[in-house]
Amino acid sequence: MNVTYLNDDDLDFLQHCSEEQLANITRLLTHNEKGKARLSSVLNHNDLFKSMEGHPEQHRRNWQLIAGELQHYGGDSIANKLRGHGKLYRAILLDVSKRLKIKADKEMSTFEIEQSLLEHFLRNAWQKMDAGQKQEFLQAVDAKVSELEELLPLLLKDRHLAKGVSHLLSGQLTKILRTHAAVSVIGHGLLRGAGLGGPVGAALNGVKAVSGSAYRVTIPAVLHIACLRRMFNHAQA
Repeated sequence: MNVTYLNDDDLDFLQHCSEEQLANITRLLTHNEKGKARLSSVLNHNDLFKSMEGHPEQHRRNWQLIAGELQHYGGDSIANKLRGHGKLYRAILLDVSKRLKIKADKEMSTFEIEQSLLEHFLRNAWQKMDAGQKQEFLQAVDAKVSELEELLPLLLKDRHLAKGVSHLLSGQLTKILRTHAAVSVIGHGLLRGAGLGGPVGAALNGVKAVSGSAYRVTIPAVLHIACLRRMFNHAQA
């Protein structure tokens, strides 16, 4: 079977990712959280991709097929057959944002929309962490944000302060999210399906619960692409 890649400026950076990074995003696209191959995967049946199994650069040499697989999931299966390809990444990103009720102005850049999505996901993950998991996360991302520890007790004690404190908390989490370490931790948590004792996976299950089968692939895939883009940009800086 063929996987057609539609030239996409927002996915072209994947050609510069490592073999491991591409293997990870491929696994996320082609297999579910239980490790079973997705029946809807086209890449799993692609002759060229399968012929290179075991090759040390199987994924790097086929990055366009991997990107095409994501585009395939973002489009309706019947529409894909009629037009011969899936949807551009930005259209998939906007679909995911709309599904999760995240404000995404079409005038915003792809990077900015991804940032809003990552912030939404991190807030969900943070809310599911207990005190120990929060501390573990802060240590993992090497965050020196003492304000978080000061804000959390207020949020728990006084509901009248909740709105204002949540706004401040969101601001601190946004600062953390700008670090390379945080993006790396989130990216690995997405791949495992449950990181840091479970909250990353639990947050992922929470956002996937509001969606259909295709979104169970595109939501984590878009989140992971956002992480990869930030890792790539950091490496280029």
